[in-house]
Amino acid sequence: MLSKVYNFILELLYPAWPSCPACGREFSSSEIGFCSECIDEIEFIGDDYCIKCGKLTENKLCLDCREQERFFSQARAVGLYDAGLKEYIKQLKYEQRQQLARPLAGLLTRYAEYYYQINRLDLITYIPIHKERLEERGFNQAYLLAKQLASELRLPIKSLLARIVDTARQSELARQERLQNLAGKFKIENQQLVKGQRILLVDDIFTTGATVNEASKLLLEAGAKDVKVITLATGMDLVR
Repeated sequence: MLSKVYNFILELLYPAWPSCPACGREFSSSEIGFCSECIDEIEFIGDDYCIKCGKLTENKLCLDCREQERFFSQARAVGLYDAGLKEYIKQLKYEQRQQLARPLAGLLTRYAEYYYQINRLDLITYIPIHKERLEERGFNQAYLLAKQLASELRLPIKSLLARIVDTARQSELARQERLQNLAGKFKIENQQLVKGQRILLVDDIFTTGATVNEASKLLLEAGAKDVKVITLATGMDLVR
C-alpha cells in the first residue's frame, strides 16, 4: 500500500514524459507530437514550390503542371519525400505503426491552416484504397490522416470516393505509367454529398499528382465547387 502511494506521489511530482512515436525517445511534449530530433529529419517545404501543386521547384510551375491538365485548384505538401518523412510514412503504411497518424496529421493541420482559408472549406475526404488492399493492410493511411485532420480543423469528413480496381502501386511505376494507371479506376460513392461542396482532399504522397488529379476530376464532374489537396510528402521538379 505504501509503495503504491509513493509511486502515485512520484508520478504527480515527476510525470513521465511521452515517448516519440517515431524513435521512442522520451521528450518534452509539443504540439507537433514528434521529438525535436525526428522533426529535424524532415525536409519541410517553405519557399521554392510550384504554385499549383506544391512540388519543390525553382520555377513558378513544375514540369508536370506545365504539361498536364490539373483539376484541383491547389495542392500543398508538408515536405519532401525523403529522409525522415519518407521513413515515417513507410512505418505508418507498411509496419502497422498507426500511432504515427496523429503527429503526421498534426503537420498536415499546420500546413492546411497556413495555405488555405479553412472557413472556405466545407468538408474533408481522402483517397481510398481497394477493399482487397484494405483487408491486407487493415487500414487506409489516408483515412487515418484525414480523420485526425478533420478533428483538428473541425470539419466533417466524408467518404466520397471508391476504388473500383486495385491498381498497381504508383511507387512501382515509371512516370508515364503513373499518369495512365488511374484513369477510370475511381467512382463517386454518393453524388449528393459532393454537389456544391468545397472539398479538401487528403493523401499521403504526391508524386506526379495522377492519383489526386483523377479523384479531383471525378469530384468536379459530380458537382463539387472546388477541390484542394493536402499531402504529407511530395517530390522534386524534374526540371530545376
